[in-house]
Amino acid sequence: MQRLITQRHRANTARGELLQLIADGILTPWEALVAAATADDKALLRLTLDQLITASPGIGQARARQVTTQVTRILATTEAHSPTGRVTLAYVLDEQSRGKRLLAVLDAFISHGLIREEGDLPVWTGFPFTPCPVDAKENGQ
Repeated sequence: MQRLITQRHRANTARGELLQLIADGILTPWEALVAAATADDKALLRLTLDQLITASPGIGQARARQVTTQVTRILATTEAHSPTGRVTLAYVLDEQSRGKRLLAVLDAFISHGLIREEGDLPVWTGFPFTPCPVDAKENGQ
């Protein structure tokens, strides 16, 4: 039982730390999504798009809902059709979608001003299903 409590505490801490990095302006919601995708921590994948977006200073629940609604509209589905009934990072990054969900999130983020410049997109060919190439890591991506 103690082991389960410790695992849960660690997972909550990891999610909280990522959200705090967004709140502090260190990461954008997109950068946090990239970090969660590349981290070897499945606990981060339980975060929802709404949580990532609303953690950002000056962005409220209404705007987050608009982004999530646009994502589901692009995918021609509803949140209820996702395994948890919410658009989580695990749902977005699921390999079975072959990147379609991730592209829908990218489109919604750009449409709602959460990504403004090409430099805001630290991704590489095959992201998130292939490891980051060594040269991309050296160039600060």
